[in-house]
Amino acid sequence: MVSSWIDPSLLKTFLAVVDGGSFAAAADRIGRTQSAVSMQMKRLEEVAGSPALFIRTGRAMKLTPRAEAMVLHARRVLVAHEEMAIALGAAKNGRELRLGTPEDYVSSLLPKALDRFAKLYPKIEVNVVCDTSEELRKQLSEQKIDLAVVTAGQVPAAGERLRDEPLVWAASAGHWPEQDSVIPLAVFQPGCVGRKLALDACIGVGLNHRIAYSSPSLAGLLAVVRQGLAIAPLARCSVPDGLRILTQDDGLPPLPSLVIAMLKREITSASPIVDALEQEIRNSVVAPQPLP
Repeated sequence: MVSSWIDPSLLKTFLAVVDGGSFAAAADRIGRTQSAVSMQMKRLEEVAGSPALFIRTGRAMKLTPRAEAMVLHARRVLVAHEEMAIALGAAKNGRELRLGTPEDYVSSLLPKALDRFAKLYPKIEVNVVCDTSEELRKQLSEQKIDLAVVTAGQVPAAGERLRDEPLVWAASAGHWPEQDSVIPLAVFQPGCVGRKLALDACIGVGLNHRIAYSSPSLAGLLAVVRQGLAIAPLARCSVPDGLRILTQDDGLPPLPSLVIAMLKREITSASPIVDALEQEIRNSVVAPQPLP
């Protein structure tokens, strides 16, 4: 028989186990020892009653169907708990959830996650901060944002690797700037990983090129590309219908994939609300979307 009351701290640890995949990973996430996590999960199982929540095989741990059914409810309980805490101390502790990401990912990678989060937690305001990945890392270290989806190096030094996204050359369907003797490029501002990879690729094969346009805005780059004034290196997920994808057959050098990673503020200031958005992003971004 399930107890009529479950300590929110047990639910917090339970979700850390779910998201981390093991007691050891959960311990790192919440800043506790592995033995403390194990004791809390034992207590949760006692409170929840039978059947069991976990199946243990050596060091591996798997959720039972009953535990999987608890996950969404646990997230809602913890978010509601934090909402209440914020409401009771709004004048002192009120805040908004701050998500950082390069502008092109807002419309290509994150709509599904943001839409689902808004439906599950309609009272939570999400402030989306758009900037370069380099600047977002700085803001995260300064605690100015809570969570960030960024373009990382080929091997992310920190954070969770979500997916590898092809970097491609995009051009107008009715213009051929790639045939110019000096190929005009439209690129994001300095600090953008894709910009550096594209320029390095051009230099590496000795391709005659020039930076014709530079903008912090995806819309600005697309406007230039659609007019046939330049070609742009873009994440494949950010290329809209109606543009051509150029390849080596068009005389362009191949480009490496972008590594998309999720970074989170320090565990000491972790929040169930941030955890909930983190999980929605993970669910919608990790599996690559089918290409048109």
